[in-house]
Amino acid sequence: MAKDMFKKRKKIDLHMHTTASDGASTPAELVKNCIELGLKIIAVTDHDNLTAVKEVQELGQKQGLKVVPGIEISTYRGEAEYHILGYFVDPENDALLGLTEAILDSRVERTHKMIKKLTEMGYPLEFKDVKKYATGVSLGRPHVARAMVEKGYIEEIGDAFTEEFIAGGGRAYVEKKNVLPAEAIEVILKAGGIPVIAHPHVINHGQSLAKEEIARLKSVGLRGVEVYQTKHNQRITQKYKKIAEELDLLVTGGSDYHGENSPGILPGDCGITKAEFDELESYAHSML
Repeated sequence: MAKDMFKKRKKIDLHMHTTASDGASTPAELVKNCIELGLKIIAVTDHDNLTAVKEVQELGQKQGLKVVPGIEISTYRGEAEYHILGYFVDPENDALLGLTEAILDSRVERTHKMIKKLTEMGYPLEFKDVKKYATGVSLGRPHVARAMVEKGYIEEIGDAFTEEFIAGGGRAYVEKKNVLPAEAIEVILKAGGIPVIAHPHVINHGQSLAKEEIARLKSVGLRGVEVYQTKHNQRITQKYKKIAEELDLLVTGGSDYHGENSPGILPGDCGITKAEFDELESYAHSML
């Protein structure tokens, strides 16, 4: 069985997270896991920051693993949360760094507000209880969840992501900084990157994206659709592949790997072909 799974594993995975955001794998652990599983090309797409990109690239280069600099920016249209991926971005671009700094500052404020809500609900936490689990610069709900597990309030991380606690719309949930999709797309383009809508079938607090909405995003600069995703089944995958073709948008894909913070998902569980990657990379070069 293990051999069969290895044969099916994609060699190019363009959606991966580290401890710089809400992933459980350090940059070194991520590279090690990808090498062991036979991956050849990956993208680091931490939420709202680029701090792990350089380290993963340097470690990958030493071991024959190509690493695309990337990011995943959380944005909102009304209450719906759109995640915009950026590929081949310049990690030192001033506009992109300015946006990420503002978002990260808001994450600290958001964490304090969630802690206050949980404490008022009878689950007292302090900021230091959560911060110690954030080995990178970014704070997120998984760090709050891990603190809740340590305190004995819940048995496992997934128990926190319910309406009782910090699931979207939950009693202790607090929204992220309200960045508009068009704003994130514009900044990614300024940073020389390719903006892509992530997992369009799964939109927090919103409906799956129809062709018309993706076309609207294209009109403000969107360049691609994440067609292949662990959140998409075969039918959904085919639906968005067709939409991408009809709108002349690039196709991307990845596992959305978070390590133990996303149980059951491994590097390469989803990804793209070499031909699809070559098209993406060629497009990136044409933008220079």
